[in-house]
Amino acid sequence: MKTVKYLFVGALLLCGSVTVMAQTGTKADIEAMKAMVKNKPADYGKQVKNYIKANKKNVDNLVAIGRALYEADDTLSAKLFAEQALSSSKRNCAPAYILLGDISAKADDGGAAAQNYEQAILADPKNPDPYRRYATVYRKISPEGAVQKLEELRQERPDYPVDALIGHINYISLRYGKANEAFSKVPINDLSRMDYIEYAMSNYHGRQYDKALEIVKAGLGKEELNATLNRIAMMCSNELKQYPEALKYAETLFTKVDKDSVTLSDIDYQNYGKALDGCEQFEAAIEKYKAALALPEVETTMQADLCKSISDSYKDLKNFPEAIEAYKKFLELKEDADATDHAGLALLYNGMARNIRGDKKPADLTPEESAAVTEALKNADQAYAGLVEKFADAEEYALWQRGRLNAQMDADMSQALANPHFMRLAELINTHEELDDTDKARLFDAYAYLMRYNLKTKDNQKAYEYALKLQELQPDDPDVKSAVEALAKVAK
Repeated sequence: MKTVKYLFVGALLLCGSVTVMAQTGTKADIEAMKAMVKNKPADYGKQVKNYIKANKKNVDNLVAIGRALYEADDTLSAKLFAEQALSSSKRNCAPAYILLGDISAKADDGGAAAQNYEQAILADPKNPDPYRRYATVYRKISPEGAVQKLEELRQERPDYPVDALIGHINYISLRYGKANEAFSKVPINDLSRMDYIEYAMSNYHGRQYDKALEIVKAGLGKEELNATLNRIAMMCSNELKQYPEALKYAETLFTKVDKDSVTLSDIDYQNYGKALDGCEQFEAAIEKYKAALALPEVETTMQADLCKSISDSYKDLKNFPEAIEAYKKFLELKEDADATDHAGLALLYNGMARNIRGDKKPADLTPEESAAVTEALKNADQAYAGLVEKFADAEEYALWQRGRLNAQMDADMSQALANPHFMRLAELINTHEELDDTDKARLFDAYAYLMRYNLKTKDNQKAYEYALKLQELQPDDPDVKSAVEALAKVAK
């Protein structure tokens, strides 16, 4: 019926009747235009022109109708009303320039938007809106220029909260230090809800977690169930390792905040899990991490992080089979997994072996336990072998670890499993022009094993030579001195 009504109105206008709308327009025209833009009758374009004509002397109406059209995404018609308002006001209507600036900004034409906001400032220098809009679009070109424009507003309006606005502009420009500097000039109780959020996040990004938490708490004092502030408080508390406090904020966010006012994200679940982990509630933490993974459109990087967290929680529970499976998924998902990441799998297998062994001596293990320990150590050994295939520069580290693992699997040295690894390690390290502390520590382990092995095989001369090498590395070690003295007596 509304469409028929507007068609009828249009027909009357086309017939020359202007009695339906006064030449200066009325407030009813604004509401009628809002309704018409929703329904879009067949002669919509003609009626737009008729409304412009009917309101051409009413600048306020022209801007109000233009704003309604802009909000309905009919920017082409909105621009016509804004231009008519400027024509009728002899180019002296700040709201019309602001509307044109908004239209240009929506079209991603920041230069044209800034020019129109500048004209609005000239038309009404006391109005803060064009300054704020100018700064918002111009900060992409020059954050400093945007802030300078706001300083001009301060000159015109000393009463306006310019510092908070400067803080906002710097925050959305990712200039967190400058944002903190500006926000700090505003009395903390005078900050708005968004100011608290942006001020706190600026400190969070700057790793000033104590300060961020202080700001958040001030905001929560005004709005206890604000979802974003509770979220930031949870994140900061986790960073500060204040896990019971983090858990409190997490529970507020998940159970007390109005569900219609918040959309829980994978990051929220991740931080809830971290808080639970920190409070040693590992099973509950795993549930939260898995819930995050179940959310739609979780980025691969986040999936990898969550799998790593699940693995860590299972490790804390001494559930190494589940920890290892989760860790394998982490390695599959992490596109830039480095040598340390891949070495982590071997460490888990080694941890699994230690967990099975416990405080028992090898002779006290059941056959099943002994087999499980050996299997875990073999898997760790293979993980280090795979590490070298992916990262050639990790060979020395991998050889050192493989030597130690194989020494565990071959405690009586009957199979000489560790020999090739320690011998290759010594060969590589001895090509270094200078030895650092890590080199010396690894070389010491290699020589110590090779000395013991040669003693086992009764090659006392070689054992003595390795003892001398140990003494070069640690001349003051009493055990090394004793070994050298004893072997000197039996060596050829």
